[in-house]
Amino acid sequence: MTLAPGTINQFAEQILFSDSLALKLASPGELPDDVEALRLDYFKTPDFPGRPAGLNLSRGKTSNEASEKVSFPSRASLASERSRGLVLHFFANHELLALELMALAILKWPDAPEGFRRGLVRTMTEEQSHMRLYLQRMKELGVEFGEARLNSFFWDCLKDLKSPAEFSAAMAMTFEQANIDFALHYENIFRQEGDLVSAGIMKQVRDEEIGHVKHGVVWFERWRPKCESLFREWQNHLTFPITPARAKGICFDREGRIRAGLPLDFIDELEVHNQSKGRPPRLFLFNPGCEQEIEAKANNWTAPKPMQQLESDYASMMGLLGHASDVVLVDQLPSVEHLRSLQDAGFTNPEFVLKSQISALKVRKFWSFEPWGWSPKVRKLFKPIEGHLLQQRKEQDESHNSSTTSVFSKTVASDIRNTLQLNHPPTIKSDSYELAINAIKAVSHLSPSSTVVLKTSFSASGRGMVRIKNETIDVRQDTWIRSTIDKNGHVLVEPWLEKVLDLSAHVDISSDGVVTFVGFTRFWTDIRGQYKGHIIGRLLDDCGPEILELWHRDGGWKSQLQATALSAGREIHKLGYYGPMGVDAFVYRENGELKLRPLVEINPRYSMGRIALAIMPRITAKHCATWIHVSAKDSQAGKHQSFVELLEDLKKIHPLEFSGTDKGRTINQGVVALNDPFQAKQALAILVVGRHLSQCYDVLSGGGLHDAYLELQTKAGR
Repeated sequence: MTLAPGTINQFAEQILFSDSLALKLASPGELPDDVEALRLDYFKTPDFPGRPAGLNLSRGKTSNEASEKVSFPSRASLASERSRGLVLHFFANHELLALELMALAILKWPDAPEGFRRGLVRTMTEEQSHMRLYLQRMKELGVEFGEARLNSFFWDCLKDLKSPAEFSAAMAMTFEQANIDFALHYENIFRQEGDLVSAGIMKQVRDEEIGHVKHGVVWFERWRPKCESLFREWQNHLTFPITPARAKGICFDREGRIRAGLPLDFIDELEVHNQSKGRPPRLFLFNPGCEQEIEAKANNWTAPKPMQQLESDYASMMGLLGHASDVVLVDQLPSVEHLRSLQDAGFTNPEFVLKSQISALKVRKFWSFEPWGWSPKVRKLFKPIEGHLLQQRKEQDESHNSSTTSVFSKTVASDIRNTLQLNHPPTIKSDSYELAINAIKAVSHLSPSSTVVLKTSFSASGRGMVRIKNETIDVRQDTWIRSTIDKNGHVLVEPWLEKVLDLSAHVDISSDGVVTFVGFTRFWTDIRGQYKGHIIGRLLDDCGPEILELWHRDGGWKSQLQATALSAGREIHKLGYYGPMGVDAFVYRENGELKLRPLVEINPRYSMGRIALAIMPRITAKHCATWIHVSAKDSQAGKHQSFVELLEDLKKIHPLEFSGTDKGRTINQGVVALNDPFQAKQALAILVVGRHLSQCYDVLSGGGLHDAYLELQTKAGR
């Protein structure tokens, strides 16, 4: 069938409005551009393109057609001719939609440059060729076009775009860019199945799609403002649900993108970029000052500068808790180099969004909000998008946001210890100076070193506590006791025990009170009680038979700690809290006997332990890892000028090695930075994987990092 009459607009009209598939696929030959082009003001975008009966587009489950929704064929099914035909059916639908959308672009923007319009016509004639190839091969494989439901997603996403620049960004640089990947992927699979005809079609499609992407890149480069990188300005021209993630297929064809004229920095950033393609994401935020904020009792509380810097340095690590489709709020977007290193090590990167741009998330729906810990500042930050939460959060009673009754309070943990009859050795809540002095005398003898520790309700990581030895109180300590009681109404007093190792148990608490056990972790602190890191994988790698027997035996420490965490979760839910929770515990010696204190502190929030549990599957079974938090001072003490230099030196000592296949591979050994060494200023979290804990420590010490605890553990041989 031939086209008549023949102008570019008439060609576009025929493709967009015709109800004949033959007319839609008729090659136009040489076409003059229209002398008197249709004006934009007089053109109205149709709700759907014209289609013959049986090929109408459907939105969701609303369809009058006999065709049914067919799942995309699995890899295992592609030995079947029909399954390969159904793959081509999906591609054919996309080709026809591309034709119709390009026709729409020609008619919507008649004043666009002639070169752009003629480029679209050339692209459309190639899309017609692809469509004819698909239809013929589908018929040979026993599949008729229209057997599977034809989804309108692409049409709905692109039909209302506002400019040729937006169209180039969405069509050529997104959907057609993804087609490069899909075509290469299925070309390789069809060859593996011996279907050289279908493989040849996919090769032709890939080669020509590369040219289509290039057409879009050339014109987008002419139109974009060039105030930011090509990647950022392309992303800014996309309208949700069109996102950069939709520009990637199953594999990632770097060579094809280079041929399409995309610069290497664009390709690198796209390769590590992830974003939801439909699954409502969880929204993560790292706010480690949540407890201090509530303790401060101030609406205008500002975190100390070291806390602010830690929050910035570690913000991206919340991504380790999430899925590729989740979102993490950050102060600064992680570098491409860091995200690539995580991806190369087998970790999945989520989507990162600047906190300053949180209002841009209003167009999206979220499954849940996941801050490190809930606080007034978090609620204020999330306020602009709280209406987009699919499952509205049931807030705990407002009284629990005060410093006296907050679930973060150590007093709550003390009360739960009493409720669960676990208060031995005792923690004594003293409401006056005199009672505090009496408590010191009462528990001093329970400590092997006659040392007593006094804590505030919000003491953590060595902050908010003092130690008193031999019941001798100096002037500074006396002042601290009096001021703490004046401020908080009480002080907590307990003996300082001979701690052997720190453990924690983690649970999830649902809004209706169901408590689910998540796992165990082991961590360590420095001499000041400040958190230093975790031992991951074989948690008790360095422990002797006595500890192992007490841990694993029926009714032993393992089952006791799990039962305690579950019970504590049920108790904390009575106070209105639900979400992630950790219970800190430790093993200590009392008169030479090893004992477990199964509830030391309760952390009704996320914790480094939860991140450690998320890391654990990346470690090869029966191997061990240390996750150590290195300060800038630690790095400098090891003679390193920067975190990047430190990391490179450690990698030279201990390069990455893997087990398993690409999708299921795990780390046998190696060093990975879990936050961005190119941006971190205060702290770097380094994962070192090895066969044994001693090997991990040797790597750290070889890089100039000395840790007294790890050194002791590797030498103790308990």
